[in-house]
Amino acid sequence: MGETMKISQEQKAKTRSMIVRASVDVITEKGFKDATMHEIAKRAKVAGATIYGYFPTKESIVYGYFEEQLIAAVERLRAFDGFEKYSFQEQLQTFLETELELFLPDREFVQHTFRIVFFSIGQSYSGVKSIKTLFLKVVDDIFKAAIEVGEIPPQPFSEISYQLAWDYYVGLVGYWLNDRSNQFTNTSLLLDKSLDLACAFLKAGIPERIFNTASFLFRNHVLSRLDYFKDKADTARRIKRQFMEQNHVR
Repeated sequence: MGETMKISQEQKAKTRSMIVRASVDVITEKGFKDATMHEIAKRAKVAGATIYGYFPTKESIVYGYFEEQLIAAVERLRAFDGFEKYSFQEQLQTFLETELELFLPDREFVQHTFRIVFFSIGQSYSGVKSIKTLFLKVVDDIFKAAIEVGEIPPQPFSEISYQLAWDYYVGLVGYWLNDRSNQFTNTSLLLDKSLDLACAFLKAGIPERIFNTASFLFRNHVLSRLDYFKDKADTARRIKRQFMEQNHVR
């Protein structure tokens, strides 16, 4: 019974991947708008009704593609010999470069769908959230490993750092899609230089310094003045009350 269930789950995963790959072919040929669920199902060799059991819309198939690529990237990172010994910057760079390498065979498809996934006003929040969650899990692991060995200091606002990493990822893919340089050398240069700067920024503890400075200014220049502003407000209310009482008496 257990073996039957295992085979069933494996077959479902295989069918899901077949649908995703079929969508890559159809959307690459026809564009996102002109591609149909019927044609994707036909190309994947599944029944027309079956496809909706896996993906309710074309958009959800596209989200599925980006999810699969992130999962594939993680599997590649795990297969790299000694990846855990890479520096913080090397791990980040390898992760991002691996993503771009996986996108490369499907570059035209990614061009057709990139804005739909990351910039469309009507985008499915759950679809993007799922992709973002996978991405941030990798980033979180890389940050925590670097903090544990003392390569970078603890991040006072890790959520902000992770959000910046996500925005950087989206921007990097967008830049790569518009890069016309030979073998995408401009993208490689951008990745090298920007990560150099970002990692130097983190290693120097600049985010923590900014936080400490902001905290100092808030404590000493805002909180310390609350009593002053309170006194001014009380005085204004007292003057207004006296004015109203005088007018009432008249």
